[in-house]
Amino acid sequence: MKNYRKNGKSGETLVEIMVSAFLFLILMAVMQGAISFCTNAQRKSGQIREANAEICKNLHSALTAQDNGSSTFDFQAVSADGNVKGEWVFGVNVELKKKEISNDDGSKKVTFYLFDSALTGGGTS
Repeated sequence: MKNYRKNGKSGETLVEIMVSAFLFLILMAVMQGAISFCTNAQRKSGQIREANAEICKNLHSALTAQDNGSSTFDFQAVSADGNVKGEWVFGVNVELKKKEISNDDGSKKVTFYLFDSALTGGGTS
């Protein structure tokens, strides 16, 4: 077997080492961006969960809803694609109510609309 190391030209060149270092740095920059994005998303998700928990807590402890009158929701048959409407099928009488909830410092206000079908008769024919 012949040995070709007479000139000492084996191994990596400086250009190959620099290209591999450059590719490594690019991959690290992409990973750093992805980690930063995930960290920010997790922080924002935590803020949303805290605000939602506060709204739910205030909703349960809120006073009774304000009365906004009553209305009838009518239902009718519709084709599968939604283009052709059929005859009236039934209607439901509902009592409309509204609850307004604000956070502890009063900076955010959320309105919930409630539909109560507890009216007499429940539906009409």
